[in-house]
Amino acid sequence: MRLLQHPSIFLARGLARSSRGGESGFARTLSLTTLSITLSLAVMLLAVSIILGFRGQVRSFAFSQTGHISLSGYGASWRDSNSPLYISDPFLQYLRHSPGVRSVMPLIQEAGLIKTEESFDGISLYGVDSSFHSSYFDEQLRQGRLPKPQGSEQPEIALPSHLASSLGYKLGDKVRIYFMGEKMRVRAFQLVGIYESAGLELSPALCPLVTLQRLRKWDEHSYSRLLIMLEQPDEAPKVLDRLVRELEQRPELIGGERYGLNLGQELQPELFSWLAVLDTNVYALLALMLLVGGFSMITGLVILVLDKSRQIGILKALGSKDSTLRLSLLLLSGRIIVKGLFWGNLLALSLCLLQQHYRIIRLNPANYFTDAVPIQLDLLLWLGINLGTLVLILAMILIPTRLVGRIRPAESMRID
Repeated sequence: MRLLQHPSIFLARGLARSSRGGESGFARTLSLTTLSITLSLAVMLLAVSIILGFRGQVRSFAFSQTGHISLSGYGASWRDSNSPLYISDPFLQYLRHSPGVRSVMPLIQEAGLIKTEESFDGISLYGVDSSFHSSYFDEQLRQGRLPKPQGSEQPEIALPSHLASSLGYKLGDKVRIYFMGEKMRVRAFQLVGIYESAGLELSPALCPLVTLQRLRKWDEHSYSRLLIMLEQPDEAPKVLDRLVRELEQRPELIGGERYGLNLGQELQPELFSWLAVLDTNVYALLALMLLVGGFSMITGLVILVLDKSRQIGILKALGSKDSTLRLSLLLLSGRIIVKGLFWGNLLALSLCLLQQHYRIIRLNPANYFTDAVPIQLDLLLWLGINLGTLVLILAMILIPTRLVGRIRPAESMRID
């Protein structure tokens, strides 16, 4: 109760009431200050949500190709490995039960030519088994389902949307794919799923692993590579180092094979370098918006002190201390900032939800790996930005509040 009775609180309330007259220059200044803080915060929240969306989209796509950690033949390219990689059951079980590993997915990849009567196109196939679980393909699935892992007389296939659209395929159609080698071979698949590829030419088709094993005449323990997915993707370097150390101490798991272990970021550095550039831009934008909001608040505070110099002089003549007056100005500033934060959050959240549900702003997928601006909301990060904005702007106006000490009661009360 004593805190609520503090003189600074009463003074701050009085100043706030005096600013409600919409015709006064002071009231207009405070409205512009609130608007500036609102727009600055909204821009910061939107920028962070968009960058998180891009990060999540690009990382999800990249790791769907390589895994958080990729195991392949030593020196082999992960994009077009044609040599069989033998993985024994003990080695596979060791990887799957290793701490921090969520799943290990064997994969065979094969290049082919998909042909219709009117057109043809190149295609990359990923042969997967029942252990294959990818959030990227699950989230991007637009029609049908992913193929069942078992092989049959007519195995199933899921195509990327840009390929299905360009060649005119629909669910249930028979898809013929030609494979080059010493002699051309053809396999017929039944189209059971179409996933959104947003025009990405790197997007593969999915089919049963056993189909490609039979095509290449590999045994059941031979694959192109393994995708190792982790519980905590950011811990990938530590997990990789631990796997290398443990495998050096257990050569019986490897036998005579030569394996290469790589981080997903190492295999697609261009994607993650692009994300790093985006992060740098966001940091610069956050700093700029904080400065805009801070200087707007400083301007409003200076105008407040000049506008209320007569009242401040009277209060000082009646015995008010500079510290009390400065605290009242900080409380009034905090009130203005909180009001701006409220409207900034409301504006940013509304725009984010509109973009999430209606995908209003479109992009060129060839450049941005998505056909619309992605949005990812992070409640804790939003809360941190709000608290950081409040604290930093209040810290920026500590020095301007010292203007109160320069006001002399005798001089200020002579002002008409």
